[in-house]
Amino acid sequence: MMAVGVISGCNMNKEKDNSVNMSKATDSSMMTKTDTVKIAPANVDTAGISKKVVMVNPDPTKKGKKGKVSISLNNTKGVGAMNVDKDGFYENTEILPGFPGGQKALANFFEKNIAYPQDATDNGIEGTVKMNFAVDEKGKVFAPKLLNDNIGYGIETEALRVFNKMPAWTPGKIKGRNVKTKITLPITFALY
Repeated sequence: MMAVGVISGCNMNKEKDNSVNMSKATDSSMMTKTDTVKIAPANVDTAGISKKVVMVNPDPTKKGKKGKVSISLNNTKGVGAMNVDKDGFYENTEILPGFPGGQKALANFFEKNIAYPQDATDNGIEGTVKMNFAVDEKGKVFAPKLLNDNIGYGIETEALRVFNKMPAWTPGKIKGRNVKTKITLPITFALY
C-alpha cells in the first residue's frame, strides 16, 4: 500500500509505481513544478521498521554515485547510571557488549556484507539508520528496532538484512555477571 501524505504547499497524487507526483507552488509566481519521489509504505512495521514516513529529497548531484556504509558504536562504558528497565535490560553496563574482534571488526563486517540499495543510489539518497537492539546474557543479538523515521529506498531493509547475519556478541557485564543490554548502532549510508 502506498503512503499518500499532505505536506504544506504540496499536492500529492498516488501513482501505480509506488511513487508520488508532487506539484509545488513557487514563492510569488504560483507556477507549479512537478517532481516524482518514491516513498516507503506508511504502515510497514515488520522487523522494527518505523511506521512514520519522511519525504526524502533526492539529491540529483549524487544520483548514480557509489555508495558507502559506515557505523559508529558509541562506547559510553561506565558513564551514567546502570539501571535496569522493566524488561530486565540495561542501557549502560560496566563492560559493554562487544562484537567479536571489536569495533573495527564490526565495521569490516558491515562493509563486507552490506550492499548500498540500487534504488537509493539511483535517486541520490543518503541517511543514517539508528538501530537499537538487544544482546542477551549469552551474547545473542535480537529485537532490532529502528529509532529514526523511515528513509525508504531500501535503506532500512538492507540494514536489517545485515543485522540478521550478525554473529553472537560478547555480553555486557555488571559486577562480573552477564546481563541483558540494549545497544544503539548508527549505520550511515553515504554517496561519494
